[in-house]
Amino acid sequence: MCHDNGDARPNGDYSSVEERNITIGTDGVDLPVFVAEPGGASRGQVVVISDIWGANDFYHDLARRIAGSGYTAYLPDMFVRQGPLAEQTRDAARARGGKLDYMQAMADVSHLIDQQGKEGGTFGVIGFCMGGTLVMHLATRERRLAAGVIYYGFPANPTITASRPSEPLRETKLVDMPLLGFWGDQDHGVGMHNVQQYSTQLDAGGKEHHFTIYPGLPHAFLTFDEGKEHSQESQQSWQRTLEFFGEKLG
Repeated sequence: MCHDNGDARPNGDYSSVEERNITIGTDGVDLPVFVAEPGGASRGQVVVISDIWGANDFYHDLARRIAGSGYTAYLPDMFVRQGPLAEQTRDAARARGGKLDYMQAMADVSHLIDQQGKEGGTFGVIGFCMGGTLVMHLATRERRLAAGVIYYGFPANPTITASRPSEPLRETKLVDMPLLGFWGDQDHGVGMHNVQQYSTQLDAGGKEHHFTIYPGLPHAFLTFDEGKEHSQESQQSWQRTLEFFGEKLG
């Protein structure tokens, strides 16, 4: 389920990457943000939105990889209001994830763009599982984003609540951002019929999107470990992600 610290694979070349930690003032809290920057000029800026495990080692590694490809990466702690996990278990991660207010999370991303966008540069966003779902929602609300990458996000939301009052399938007419997305067809939690319906509705509205469903792959398949089973598909999707940001961000 999603990416815990065990998925981190710091085997990239980060020698030119510069790192720092900042805070963003947003709606009564200071939002911690890990920033990874390329050693030279930045080609653009990318917000990284984690899954329910939060901004852990896997996502720090991912931010460094993005910076190593020439972009400034921002990894916010989306669970700053809920606090750290009481224990590193799936049940604890699920319980905390259920408390996240999606509207507030998107407002936090907008505040980040407000404050870091003053330095110029085009913004993109990438998200995983919960974060991928937030990318789909942001595509209808945050007009300053030029590109969004979805890894195994959920187009359907069977339980509408005050903290998650909609679902991407209800918002396709409002999408205003090019989207790139990746899923595995064995991801029964997401449901490939939901992904297909989402894609069909985007097609009907003339919305730019490029989705790939890999045969035989499960949820959370992305890996940077060449010894793992899904390494080939993972690297293909990651290369396409970097090309997409290159096309849309510069």
